[in-house]
Amino acid sequence: MRSLLLCVLCLIVLPALARIKPENITIVRDSFGVPHIFAKTDSEVAYGLAWTHAEDDFLNIQYNLLAAKAMLGEVLGKEGVLFDYALQFLGIDTLVATRYDQAFSSDFKKILEGYAQGINDYAAAHPGEVLLKKALPFTGKDVIAGYTLQASLMAGIGMALRAIRNDRIAEYYSVNETGSNAIAIAPFRTTDQSAYLLVNSHQPIEGRFAWYEAHLNSEEGWNIIGGLFPGGVTCFVGTNPYLGWAHTNNFHTFGDIYQLQINPENKNQYRYDDQWRDFEVREIRLRIKLGFLKIRVKRKILVTEFGPVFENKKTLYALRFPGYMDLRAAEQWYRMNKATSFAEFEKALKTEALPMFNTIYADREGNIFFRSGGQLPRRNPALTWEQPITSSSSEYRWTQLLSYEELPSILNPECGYVFNANQTPLVASGDACDWEGDFVGLQRFSYNRGERFDDLLGSHEGPFSWEDFHRIKFDKSYARNGSYMRNFGALYTLDENKYPDIADAIRKLKNWNLEGTVDNQDAALALVVHDMLIRACECPFALLMIRKKKITEEEAVEAIRKAKKFLLKTHGSIDIPLGDVQRHIRGNINIPASGLREVPRAADARLYDKKRGQYRIEGGDGYIQMVRFYKDRVELHTINAYGASARPESPHYTDQMVMFQNEQFKRMTFDKNEIFSKALRIYHPGK
Repeated sequence: MRSLLLCVLCLIVLPALARIKPENITIVRDSFGVPHIFAKTDSEVAYGLAWTHAEDDFLNIQYNLLAAKAMLGEVLGKEGVLFDYALQFLGIDTLVATRYDQAFSSDFKKILEGYAQGINDYAAAHPGEVLLKKALPFTGKDVIAGYTLQASLMAGIGMALRAIRNDRIAEYYSVNETGSNAIAIAPFRTTDQSAYLLVNSHQPIEGRFAWYEAHLNSEEGWNIIGGLFPGGVTCFVGTNPYLGWAHTNNFHTFGDIYQLQINPENKNQYRYDDQWRDFEVREIRLRIKLGFLKIRVKRKILVTEFGPVFENKKTLYALRFPGYMDLRAAEQWYRMNKATSFAEFEKALKTEALPMFNTIYADREGNIFFRSGGQLPRRNPALTWEQPITSSSSEYRWTQLLSYEELPSILNPECGYVFNANQTPLVASGDACDWEGDFVGLQRFSYNRGERFDDLLGSHEGPFSWEDFHRIKFDKSYARNGSYMRNFGALYTLDENKYPDIADAIRKLKNWNLEGTVDNQDAALALVVHDMLIRACECPFALLMIRKKKITEEEAVEAIRKAKKFLLKTHGSIDIPLGDVQRHIRGNINIPASGLREVPRAADARLYDKKRGQYRIEGGDGYIQMVRFYKDRVELHTINAYGASARPESPHYTDQMVMFQNEQFKRMTFDKNEIFSKALRIYHPGK
């Protein structure tokens, strides 16, 4: 009866939607549980994607869609209400309501509607899994609100809010904890004359922003294997029979933070040019789950000419970012999914709807391409743009964005490769092939991963073999002459005679080869020392690597002292393999894990079992594609950190974990006959 009522509700509220028939959609699950979705139309494939993803992770899809309706606080309490607040604080709910119909093409709106119908039909068929029944039905507008919220938070707003809250704006407002690796090598630089592509995004490997792998195939030309997040209607990164691409986060100054001057005689006014102006006031409404209760809360949001206002204990700040002003990102990804040539792919990029991201590209024609894109404000270079901006002048209120041609791009460089691991776009190929432009807000800093790729690719002589490509991707080292040793150098120059209680640990770090192999008996100490430094500064590890302030001798000694004490208490020794401390854990699988923070084999570990002294991998390497583009075919290898399903009862909850840690891949194919012949299960949604 509950299922019937939900179904009736969907039909009443969505009368204009042409109902998709599930029997027109075929889902093929391969031996790893990855869904291959076949249908005649793109909208039917979107329906099938919604259904299959819900089968594997309906919980996190709901979390993201509830945030898009400002209802996550009713389910997750304080954790969820932060996203409800952000949605309304940035005015995304209003933007969607007023611009949705004009922002998208009619064919893409069918995709959104098909996806929403798939989610609603799954909810109707599984009422016991629904978190908040009054949130149903979900709509295409909800999907877009979710995209815009999450993309805006990733493109600087999330870190800006945190920086304001912690009163550390100048230090780290634009630095994010997530990263990625990507490489493309041209055919003339490879031993088999194919183009190589690495797709290696770093996200949390579990939860609302973990990668989900799917194959989308329609008779309208949509045919791609790639990764997406819960609530995604297309692949965000991936490969089709003609081309493929990866994204990495870039850290240009995508928006600005303004420190407001308040009228001392009237706190309802702020300075703008030579005038005191009244704040515009908006009211937002939130509901927060507190135990068994749901509390209604009203908040007033102040809005200025610069943007909405966020307050810490000291000051009022306004935020102005292009990301929360544009809805179109989802359709740009759709056009990228369906591109069959570089010209079509670049046409999609030129819509400039994504608020951020570097893009690394390769195709069957032998093209390789790097672009550091996003929505970058056109700022007057004669002004001072240090954050926060303290001037009240309207000259700092930008109204235009940089054009496509003004942003960094490298197409088919003579050096034969392009790469990015979140470093500055000024280093993206060989020295003779790098982009040499400039603009206000350009990212100029680099991390260890980019430095390692720069060295490993740039120093390689002759053609790259597939084995070389694999080795470079899974490099586990810190560079000896780079950002890591520059800022962490105090750990390796201490005088052990000055600190006899930790002399053995100091010697151990000095003898370390800076590698994070699973059997390395010095890396475990380094891992825990890094963790102690992160805890002490209350900031991301990446920030420690690039900030102006280096680790001091006092900080190094304190971190080593705490790390030694921890390892002796939990393991009885500081001389233990990395894999005894760093683990890959899910369900009943608990295995040694290689890699470290900010090395190419990225492993972001958090303390998981304090008693046993075990750290669990929670981020870094997750979904990976390694691709060879020949002129007549694509050879695609993929792996995910856990498996295709987020449900503990599924056999695909953990079935890729051992391969993932062994740096092995499964082979994927676009061949429909092969997919069907090797299928584990073939069915229609709801059947």
